[in-house]
Amino acid sequence: MIGKVYICHHIDTEGPLYESIEELFKRVKFITGINLEPTKDNIIKLQNREIEISDELWKELKLIVDPHTINFLGEWGQIDTMLDTIMSSSYRNELLDIEGNGWLYNWHIMDHVGFTGANPRRRDLGYLKIFEYYESKIKATDSYMDVLHWHFHPISFTKDAHIPATSYENSMYDLHQIISRRLIEKEWFPLVNRAGFHTVRFDSSHFLEQWIPFDPSNQAVKDEFQPKLQRDLTNGRFGDWRGAPYDWSIYQPDHRDWRKSGAMNRYVARVLNMNSRHRNITYDELVTAFEKARKGENVYVGITNHDWRDMKREIDDFRILLAKVIEEYSDVPFIFSESKRAFQEILFSSEQVQEEAINIKVELDSKHLVVYVENGETFGPQPYLAIKTKDGQYYHDNFDYLDHSSQNFNYTFDDYTIPLDNIEKIAVATNDKFGNQAIKIISL
Repeated sequence: MIGKVYICHHIDTEGPLYESIEELFKRVKFITGINLEPTKDNIIKLQNREIEISDELWKELKLIVDPHTINFLGEWGQIDTMLDTIMSSSYRNELLDIEGNGWLYNWHIMDHVGFTGANPRRRDLGYLKIFEYYESKIKATDSYMDVLHWHFHPISFTKDAHIPATSYENSMYDLHQIISRRLIEKEWFPLVNRAGFHTVRFDSSHFLEQWIPFDPSNQAVKDEFQPKLQRDLTNGRFGDWRGAPYDWSIYQPDHRDWRKSGAMNRYVARVLNMNSRHRNITYDELVTAFEKARKGENVYVGITNHDWRDMKREIDDFRILLAKVIEEYSDVPFIFSESKRAFQEILFSSEQVQEEAINIKVELDSKHLVVYVENGETFGPQPYLAIKTKDGQYYHDNFDYLDHSSQNFNYTFDDYTIPLDNIEKIAVATNDKFGNQAIKIISL
């Protein structure tokens, strides 16, 4: 029996990104050791290999200075123009899947908050800025097949918006501010994670384990020591997936090592880059996936890029690869899929997803908030609680258990927390392991 290939396009959705010519040459020097004056003429020299350079180093350099790679969309107007093209029905339907559907997007939305230092790359700072832009864009283009998902960049010690970091632990306040505001203002709660900078660490792994069941972040490649020469990526500095499965399998990670299969609850899928300088989707990678499906498995094929580049060029390049593979594997059905659907259909039966779906009842009695899980089971140990006060502050807190059951919860509003008189809204949200979701909002 032949399986299906689910093609899930994940976009790290971060809004406009500007890069100065000085920053480009700084990266060239850091990665390759080539030190040139930052000028447009020298960019052309590098692109045309008009400098003395070894063949091996040239393989790295040509990716860094590729005209597409260095062409950032630095203004919302540029992104808007690009999106008008790729979100149109005519573009989506240039290639149809086995169900007759065209391309769809999993938009992993980031809020640029907590960055109180320098912002030389001109990121659009503020809560819900990018979320509301894409919410409006989906409505304007009638793109309701697309879904908004979760993406987060941890905050560095300097709090500069252009400096990458990896610690959720050092960013916990901002994490909960983002989730609480989205939950209360948009009735939205994260279900699918795309790791910022492709990076999971011990703290973020355990954070995800509390709330988010689906995690398409694995970027393992067959040669675990690639890339060899890119100094900013050596020793797993960003995106350490050495030893993780690279055969397109979905796995549940280990408590001590997110790259290994273990006893954690969430599901990790593999996602490769599009037109990046490392870990790119290739013809051979697609063949591996379709061959696996031909042998009877349903296969999750994740691809990823950013909204601050010309995604049309990157999608077109991928379609060329895909067209070649589906011609050779015409017996293998493929589906352009929303991430949740792919996880659900690969991992579970439809009966499980429907019959065991999470359902909660929320009651506010005097100063006590009580949550009863009436069907199913929370994904993590407790639901998520968000609170908005009358003066516009947002808070997150833990529940207590209500009784001997580990599926009924209680929270007390008093002088030790927040008196009910000061509260405007309360929100409770939870996922289950099947990707079902329950959200309750109480307005006071």
